[in-house]
Amino acid sequence: MVDEVEHLSLEEVGRLLGRQRQPDLLRLAALAETWVRGCPRREASDLLNEALARILSGNRPWPANVSLHAFLSQVMRSIASQWRHEDIREPLTADQDSPFSDTSIEATFDFADLAQRMRTALLDDQVAIGIFDHILSQTSRKQACDQLGLDPTGYDTGRRRMTRALRRQFKPGWIK
Repeated sequence: MVDEVEHLSLEEVGRLLGRQRQPDLLRLAALAETWVRGCPRREASDLLNEALARILSGNRPWPANVSLHAFLSQVMRSIASQWRHEDIREPLTADQDSPFSDTSIEATFDFADLAQRMRTALLDDQVAIGIFDHILSQTSRKQACDQLGLDPTGYDTGRRRMTRALRRQFKPGWIK
């Protein structure tokens, strides 16, 4: 026996959405803000509008037994997930002229330049530079400890110092 889920008609959906008060709309906006995190090129208002457009067009049928906020939240989650997947895809040739293209940044900061800038950031900590060089050359932790004259605790401490210094210098989003 197949359970048929009953969906609201477009008229019922329109009527329910039309009856929303200011606090309800603010709650929906807060939900949109939550779901749009991690989509740097998108805004919460775009997400909410896209969700409402999909619902009102009938592309996303609304099950009758699901509340407004729960349904809209899941529609926005789905759209935000789709946007994240689109944002991480490989750039197409047509995207090269886009203002959001990272290719100009990648051309300016190639790997050797980046490694040199990281070494410069670590200049005052020779242990951190040594650990950094060993990470780049992909030597084992034991080999790094032997060559740098460190015990495992000293290696871990130096690596944490290196990581903190690099995070301070290259804050999240620095390459975008």
